[in-house]
Amino acid sequence: MQMLTDVPSNTVCTVKWMLGLPEETDQELRDWEICQGSEIRVIQNNGGGLLIIGAGPRRIALGADTANHIRV
Repeated sequence: MQMLTDVPSNTVCTVKWMLGLPEETDQELRDWEICQGSEIRVIQNNGGGLLIIGAGPRRIALGADTANHIRV
């Protein structure tokens, strides 16, 4: 299991857990159908604090602070 920020670009992975996220962020991710067991694709990980992930037809930009709370 690793932090989402450590996953290279163009990798498909499964969310193992999401802990320690603020309630608003957690709800937004669930609204986008991202939760434990979800399959996501890391579209871009520039290592500089911004990740773009894909979940189904959606594309979502996450800051490193948020992505650090997601393990895959």
